[in-house]
Amino acid sequence: MNRTYTTNSLSQLVRKKLSNTSNFWAEEVELDFGNTRVDFVGFKPFNVLQNGMCAASIDKGTFSFYEVKSCLADFNSGHGKTFTGDENYLVCERELADELYSKGILPDGVKVIVPNKSRSALIVAFDCSNAFGNWSRRTKSSSELLWNMINARKSNKVYGVEEDAKCQE
Repeated sequence: MNRTYTTNSLSQLVRKKLSNTSNFWAEEVELDFGNTRVDFVGFKPFNVLQNGMCAASIDKGTFSFYEVKSCLADFNSGHGKTFTGDENYLVCERELADELYSKGILPDGVKVIVPNKSRSALIVAFDCSNAFGNWSRRTKSSSELLWNMINARKSNKVYGVEEDAKCQE
C-alpha cells in the first residue's frame, strides 16, 4: 500500500469509529491560531442527566485526539503529534505500531490503534496511556476546542457555507 492509500484507509476507519463513539467530531482541527493541527477530534459530553444537557455536561465532556500516521517517515516528520486531549490515539498500521514498540518510541499517554484483520474496525495494539492514569493532558477549555472543531474544514455536524448552499438547491 502506498502512503496516500494508507492514510485514506486509516482515516476512513477513524471516521467510522468517531461516528459510533462521539456526538460531534471534526477533521484537521487547528489549535493555537493555526500553529498546531490534529487529524481528528471527537467530543462526547459528560451526561449524567437522562433527559437533557447542561453546561457542566459540556465542560466535563471528553475530547479524543486522533493522529493518523501512515509510515515511520510520517511519524518522524515532526508534524502531527498533538496528543493534548482527554484521550489520545495514534492510528497506524500494525507493522508501524510493532516497529515503534520495538524501538521504544511509542508516545507516552497514547493508545495505539490499528485496523483489525478484516480492516473493518480499529483495535488497541498498545496502551501507553496508563502511565497517566485517568489524568487528562488537555490544557484547552471545552469552549475553545469546540470552537476550533466548528471552524475545522470537515465535521459530522457543521457544514460550510458552500455545502449548505448545495443542500438547499
